[in-house]
Amino acid sequence: MSADALLAACRFLHDGALMALWGAFAYLAILVPRSLAEPVASRLTIFRLAAVSLTLATTCLALPLQAAMIGDGWPDAVNAQVLGDTVASTSVGKAWLGQLLGAGILAVVQSLPPRLAPKATAAASGLALATLALGGHAVMQDGWQGILHPLNDVLHVLSAGAWFGALLPLVFVLAKFGRPPSQAQAAVALRRFSNVGHWVVGLTIFSGIANSLFIVGWPLGWSSPYQALLTAKIVIVLAMTGLAILNRYCFVPRLSRNWENALAAIRTGTLIEIGLGLVAILLVAVFGMLDPMGMD
Repeated sequence: MSADALLAACRFLHDGALMALWGAFAYLAILVPRSLAEPVASRLTIFRLAAVSLTLATTCLALPLQAAMIGDGWPDAVNAQVLGDTVASTSVGKAWLGQLLGAGILAVVQSLPPRLAPKATAAASGLALATLALGGHAVMQDGWQGILHPLNDVLHVLSAGAWFGALLPLVFVLAKFGRPPSQAQAAVALRRFSNVGHWVVGLTIFSGIANSLFIVGWPLGWSSPYQALLTAKIVIVLAMTGLAILNRYCFVPRLSRNWENALAAIRTGTLIEIGLGLVAILLVAVFGMLDPMGMD
């Protein structure tokens, strides 16, 4: 497998793990009542530790893969001189240092007591996610665009991560809905998710539009692989938005009348959103390495 294909896989795993961590534990820390958030966070412990390990591993792998792509192939992936030059002399290397720092902080906070680790994970994963804006197309411009584009990119990855990542604990919250000891807390958590979701989805869409304007302008099309994959991602996000609207305005109101069927529909829609979100993250991992205007 080529270095660029492996790097795309690394980017997918890295970005997906960070977005899932940030969204899941921010949702539990801020919007879910504590009496329900703690047992859900406990059930997500293995997922949390696995995602943190994956984040750290993919961060470490990214530098040698970048060195192989910048240099003369696989031998340069383990060439200390090339690795050092990549870190010291390229924007990719400087961005990697920021991402390594973010991943390191995320790993360190896992040693905190179980009561504190989930909240610390939310904060550290949000920081690590924001470091993604240090590289790529967001830092290729000058002037006011060179300032606003990275800031908008931070807003985009945080809002998209909040949307995507919160879907996983939501599945566990929904499982508690029909159980009397936790039903009231689950109802509160679902209502808060629905209300805040309006803002999160809106920020994701509008910051995504701004990113597209910064990079390729408008309208989009199929004139390059980058534009084609970006357009496909937009279609997927629109499908996710449609599912979110369907859940919020069709099935949530039915919980008071026929909660079992409504809950099953919400759960199905949420699982489909998770699948679509993974596809969107994969597309970003691939087209983020492409020339926006080029043919390869």
